[in-house]
Amino acid sequence: MSAYLTKAWFYRIASGLILIGFAMLCQPFTHDLFVFGFPVLLAGVVLFMILDHVPDARPQDQEEKIG
Repeated sequence: MSAYLTKAWFYRIASGLILIGFAMLCQPFTHDLFVFGFPVLLAGVVLFMILDHVPDARPQDQEEKIG
């Protein structure tokens, strides 16, 4: 697995999407950003909820001791 495809990076992406979506909803400049703000916010929340339900990977030595 790549160093960028860890659960911590996906949490950062989800948090960034939530912050960007919220900022897009609160900005007064253009209606287009406002329209796309909610789907971006929703994508971040859904990703965050999915990550909360994915179990953490256990190291190989713990799996051998248990199994």
